[in-house]
Amino acid sequence: MSSKRAIGDVRPSQVITTFGPGAIVDLQTLSVIVSGIDTWQPQEELVIREPRLERALRVSRFFQAEPVSSGFGYKKGTVPVSVFPRYQVCSNPNCATLSEYKGLKYGYPSSENRTEKLKKEYGGDPNFNHLCRYNDITQEIECKAPNCSGRGKGKRAPTVPAPFVVACPSGHIDDFPWHAYVHRDAGDPCRQRMQLVYSGTTGSVSDIWVYCACGKKRSVSDAFGENRSLALGECTRKRPWLGIKNKDPHECKHAGQLRAIQRGATNGWFPLVRSALSIKEAASPIGQALKKCPQHQVEKIDSQEKLQTLLDMEMFPALTEFKAEDIWQTLLKERGEIETDEIDLRLPEWNAFRNIEGSNQGDQYDFFLEAGEVPDFLADKVDRIVLARKLLEVRALTSFTRIDYASGMDDDGMGASRAPIYKERQDWLPAVEVRGEGIFLELKEEALTAWEKESAVQKRAAAIEQKYKEWAAERGVDADDFPGARYVLLHSLAHVLMRQLALDCGYSESSVRERIYSSTDPERKMAGILLYTASADSEGSLGGLVDLGTKERFPNLIHNALENAKRCSSDPLCADHQPDVHATINGAACHACVLAPETSCEAFNRFLDRNFLMPTMAYSNMAYFK
Repeated sequence: MSSKRAIGDVRPSQVITTFGPGAIVDLQTLSVIVSGIDTWQPQEELVIREPRLERALRVSRFFQAEPVSSGFGYKKGTVPVSVFPRYQVCSNPNCATLSEYKGLKYGYPSSENRTEKLKKEYGGDPNFNHLCRYNDITQEIECKAPNCSGRGKGKRAPTVPAPFVVACPSGHIDDFPWHAYVHRDAGDPCRQRMQLVYSGTTGSVSDIWVYCACGKKRSVSDAFGENRSLALGECTRKRPWLGIKNKDPHECKHAGQLRAIQRGATNGWFPLVRSALSIKEAASPIGQALKKCPQHQVEKIDSQEKLQTLLDMEMFPALTEFKAEDIWQTLLKERGEIETDEIDLRLPEWNAFRNIEGSNQGDQYDFFLEAGEVPDFLADKVDRIVLARKLLEVRALTSFTRIDYASGMDDDGMGASRAPIYKERQDWLPAVEVRGEGIFLELKEEALTAWEKESAVQKRAAAIEQKYKEWAAERGVDADDFPGARYVLLHSLAHVLMRQLALDCGYSESSVRERIYSSTDPERKMAGILLYTASADSEGSLGGLVDLGTKERFPNLIHNALENAKRCSSDPLCADHQPDVHATINGAACHACVLAPETSCEAFNRFLDRNFLMPTMAYSNMAYFK
């Protein structure tokens, strides 16, 4: 298909969260895979700028996907896609032909030449046949099998995409190996007609059979059984979103873990998104000092050793109070030569919430804060409440994973087998701006530090960390990023507050998001949460959430949230639950009390334990709020 006519619609924000490069999109008549950003044509009028996020991701700018113009008539598509899976099944149950779509379409200017070209591409196979073609008028792929009776009145029957594909944890994806599967041999020369037949009424994979005209047949259930690796073979390293024939040049480290998945399965594509709030940026103390130095001399510093020599010579009086190592790291980050970690990305936001007067841009801009009041009964546990009347967040898609979600604590999933969204690195990434409002809460550092030193807390945190390491070892990923008891407490508090916010303000729980500010680094300590709702609409969200943070309403909100955390309808099983490597690496947390929709949670519902919040029927010696 070479047509640039729009064949389906998704919202620009969905290109980041649901249907980005490498994701399969089910349309009305087709199933397609979104192409890599190499093939996109970003429009300058849709550029998004966020300097902190640009430096963190080492790009020069972001672009939003171009919306398709409204109105009737011809509409040009704006995000390139390819048909995937290539295998199609005739919708006529009396035919049920299973064949590979090879790019042919009706009305092709030189269809005979195209056929000969395809024969050469597929090895000059004398048995080559194309049993389906794309109809540009109906925007359907139609069955062309000789014995197919079609859909009546001389019309050919449309095909439907094959229901299964294969993927591996390295992000590779390919058509289900139908030919090799039914013949139990990838090298079998048979090229006769295949059929995919639904024989039962249960909808089980055991009722789905692959037949070949040569007499071979096999149930699809073998692809999901204990011997699935033998049935499916090894990973082909295919990356069809980067080109239908594109193969990863590197060896697949999960070659023997090929899995059959349903075409629209949720584990087929997990986006890895980095985000940043748009704030009035204040330079770090080192950054401010560097600006006072002669810039022509600073630009010539090309190593830490040279910097140390210049400092020893007292060439930069403004930098005498800083270490050469810290200055060098700041220079590298400002030059974009090293990636900024998640703490570096969130620390300026943390400082902005703690310095309202210096951070406010005015109520006519996209970042406007007001001070809230801490309830008296929490004065020894909570340091400040901030009402974020206006927020602007930029979310950028960096890569994605399949089968397993990212293992790293930051959104970028540094420990996961990340699949790229481009063939060659681009100087831009797809992004979306969302506007909204929120409530920021900061815990008292003194009280939190004392709580972290309690033996019961340390023992529980060690148990969660151990299960996390076992979970990571099973998947062959790094487990050095366990966030600690502080994060588990903040994360659990965010979840119980989100549930209460949804009850009190009318928003669905899935529309309220969390942003956790947690660090035990002595130079960059953080302990706070931001709960916010945001929309890609130019006017932002509907409003109302931030009013729950006022002194009249917030005391009841947090009181009810903490009281509800004491009990769960699944107690005592929930309260007494121990961290489990085969579950979600949580303590006392289930869907009845703490777990949140995955669109709301930044850690895929991991690292949660309401025992850290309030005394429960199982434990009373590890609660922060008592």
